[in-house]
Amino acid sequence: MTRRNKRFLSLLLALTLAVSLCVLPAAAADQTCPSSKSDPVVFVHGLMGWGERAGLNSVLPYWGMTTGSLTAYLNSLGYETYSATVGPISSAWDRACELYAQLTGTTVDYGAAHAAEYGHARYGATYDKPLFEGWSASKKINLVGHSFGGATTRLFLELMANGNAEEVAAAKAAGTTPSPLFTGGKSSWVHSMTEVAAPHNGTTFLECCDNMAQFAAEASTAMAKLLDISDFKGVYDFQLEQFGFYRKDGETVLEALDRVLHSDFLSHNDNVFRDLTIDRALELNDDIEIQPNVYYFSYAGDKTRQSSATGERTSAVDMTPLFVPFANKMCSYYDQTTAGGFRIDKTWAPNDGLVNTVSALYPTDSAGRCLTKSGQTGYIQQDGYSNVSYQPGVWNVMPVRHYDHGNFIAGMPVPDLASQSVTALRQFYLSLMGNLSHVSAASGLPFTDVAADRWSYTYIKQMYDAGVVSGMTPTTFEPAGDVTRAQFVTMLDNETVRLLQQIPYKSPLIHT
Repeated sequence: MTRRNKRFLSLLLALTLAVSLCVLPAAAADQTCPSSKSDPVVFVHGLMGWGERAGLNSVLPYWGMTTGSLTAYLNSLGYETYSATVGPISSAWDRACELYAQLTGTTVDYGAAHAAEYGHARYGATYDKPLFEGWSASKKINLVGHSFGGATTRLFLELMANGNAEEVAAAKAAGTTPSPLFTGGKSSWVHSMTEVAAPHNGTTFLECCDNMAQFAAEASTAMAKLLDISDFKGVYDFQLEQFGFYRKDGETVLEALDRVLHSDFLSHNDNVFRDLTIDRALELNDDIEIQPNVYYFSYAGDKTRQSSATGERTSAVDMTPLFVPFANKMCSYYDQTTAGGFRIDKTWAPNDGLVNTVSALYPTDSAGRCLTKSGQTGYIQQDGYSNVSYQPGVWNVMPVRHYDHGNFIAGMPVPDLASQSVTALRQFYLSLMGNLSHVSAASGLPFTDVAADRWSYTYIKQMYDAGVVSGMTPTTFEPAGDVTRAQFVTMLDNETVRLLQQIPYKSPLIHT
């Protein structure tokens, strides 16, 4: 941009602010001040997890099992957090639809096309009230997903942003209205996405521990069939109504059990066990676009160690015992090729006991920024990166932690009590919330050609937020271009309209 245009941009912003202060009442200026806290935060659990709608959560919270509820702790500090409840073994698609229904207080619509393809009912549970009031573009949310909650939130955002044309067409063909989730245009309702130990690119656990994985799939399905027709459904709900896993009116327990036991949930391929495979995860990645106005964060764990003699990896001595056999198999499972042709190399050896570290960093087809200290290599543990300028539209990859899969949520008692202490876990989530507060106070721009460290970023952002400028396209601003007379007039018109809208209107027909 030329010196003349730099001067013009600065003067226009100064004029905007000066006139605003003169016209607006003092109270209005306070409303624009960034909050010290983040926008509402919605936590989404992983495989076999649960949220605050499950009765189990009051006794054993998913987020903070051994340390006390993390959401309750964060709320006590003034944050606004919620814990969603989605299907423990459902597919990313079905979970995304359930998340939307919870957030809006509506009936779950899995989509007419999706329901037909996978042989289940189109509609699921009805939520009589939203998870919280007021969710919109003016009250954005931050999403935090653990494990498979990561795939859930990423697909959810994709549908919020771009919708699904096939579902819109199928709904119209059926003479029904498509869910607003499938019409898209709502990426501005999500401010950030944070993935914790999420298998963005799948996990080799399903490849090298196939017998255990198959057992887990069959055992959890059997549990779902038994619990979802019993009185324990309110305590722990598999949320598989779309597959008929519920007790119908007038049906005895034995009749319901006979019906449900003969259903074959796993054969439909609409479940978490399929979506966690590398090949399927990569398919999902192809369907998911990065949103330029959303901040992306990821936290990965590695609790393995490398032998100085052999160079091979094994589980660390302080790993949760349950994960040790899985971790060791995953450490040695490389130089393999998936059925879809993906080559698993040695970079997939480090893991957290269930998820490969390289998979938890960010999706392979996306851009990522690994945030580390200058001059330092290896895995870094540090809470807080206040000196780092986070960027929207790209994965901000936090330093890998010496955590296993359960450590991130204090899921299980472990030998290394220090990493599972109340203080340690709370500090981790306070650091995470600090990141969200930081980006909430400095909302990003949707323009891919305006870097956060550009000299004019602040000026462009303030005028964009005020509605004075909108960019050359939805994703480009052309900051180095010249300002035409027509553009200048448009900006002045926009600013005049904005200021006039702020003046309290008093009808001449009303006398007080």
